[in-house]
Amino acid sequence: MYKYRLYLIGVLLFFSIFAFGQEQKSNESKKNSFFIFWGYNRSYYSKTNLHFNGPNYDFTLYNLKAKDRPSQRVLTYINPSTITVPQYNFRFGYFLTNRISISMGIDHMKYVINPNQETLISGVITANASDTYAGTYLNQPILLDRDLLEFEHTDGFNLITLDLEYLQPIKSFKKTKISTFWNFGIGGIWVATKTNVKVLKDGLDNDFHIAGYSLVGKTGPRIEYNNRFFILSEIKGGYASLPSVLVKNSAPELGDHNLSFIEFYIAIGVNFKIGNKHS
Repeated sequence: MYKYRLYLIGVLLFFSIFAFGQEQKSNESKKNSFFIFWGYNRSYYSKTNLHFNGPNYDFTLYNLKAKDRPSQRVLTYINPSTITVPQYNFRFGYFLTNRISISMGIDHMKYVINPNQETLISGVITANASDTYAGTYLNQPILLDRDLLEFEHTDGFNLITLDLEYLQPIKSFKKTKISTFWNFGIGGIWVATKTNVKVLKDGLDNDFHIAGYSLVGKTGPRIEYNNRFFILSEIKGGYASLPSVLVKNSAPELGDHNLSFIEFYIAIGVNFKIGNKHS
């Protein structure tokens, strides 16, 4: 929560610096123009109840903690051959009016259940699934070791969303050709996962799969140069329901869980028009 507070303080300071100044609107209309951006994110997740169902088991693990997995090497973010390895954001949009736009994009996030945490278990595990964990459980404490579960959406927890956005002008500085804005948006559609999982030592690194849906809201500042290039920093909050998480691809075993998340990202992008000169 400390990191969340620092970010919120930062965006509020930005807003207070610019929002109360005299607004100077750019003569450049964004209507019928496009934009595209690329950036990187960090994400933070709520606790989740993770349910598994298969021919030899049907059980739920409660209040599991998870985290993201950012790349540690700086070169991974700037090497063209590896820029899609880290937790990235890509979005393409179109301005319906000077302020309202629609956009489509992907937030490539990563989700890793913390190993060796204390949890509760309810359900049934047969001896055919595991001699070690065979039994009937009802809210029984258990240690989440690797023999019981390994679970991660690391390639990843992909939000594929169609967003409706509103870009509020704040202030323009004509001498430097810099303009500031504040963006608001809502959206959602699918969550595509590629889940690496082992339930009771059985599972695999599954194929990409539409595992569920998401609903998101976002806001944050955007700074543009010459009405063309921009940098943005946004906070996004959302909810994801994943009723169809693969355990062994087409096998009948499935997992399901719901979660909330907060995502922070910074991106760089460009505005452009097709068939018209962009001054």
